[in-house]
Amino acid sequence: MNKDTVINHYEQSIEWVQSLTDVTDEKWRRAIADGKWSIAEIIAHLVSWDEFILHDRLKEFWNDRPLPQGPDVHEMNQQSAQMARKEVKSETIRRFVAVRTELLQEMKKIKASRWNESFLIGQTELTLLSYFEGLIQHDIHHMHQIKEVLSLEST
Repeated sequence: MNKDTVINHYEQSIEWVQSLTDVTDEKWRRAIADGKWSIAEIIAHLVSWDEFILHDRLKEFWNDRPLPQGPDVHEMNQQSAQMARKEVKSETIRRFVAVRTELLQEMKKIKASRWNESFLIGQTELTLLSYFEGLIQHDIHHMHQIKEVLSLEST
């Protein structure tokens, strides 16, 4: 994996989420499985994480001190899920596209050589590549969930 792979994934993820505009509101709001989130809630929580990375991580990576641990995951996910339940589908998709586009623009500005430099989050040593590799796996996990539920419903 390299910078181009990361950039490519983020560009494709924007197109993919935009394609969800065609999903009916009923499917958008229905839990993907018992005890699981809806598509709306999944996409909204990706927005929250992108905002966190954009505003609280990206500019801090190489300031020569360990980054603080991230936010309370459960709390952040709950807040984003609540927001998704209140807003219309087009607004959730618009927010995803806007923040991910901004994040993508910032990522493109980072020199290729910096993507392999180490930094610390708490006691954990990472590189930008390894950090984004984890985020991409998280995206892919949720994309598979959504694709699966949509393909089951179309058969």
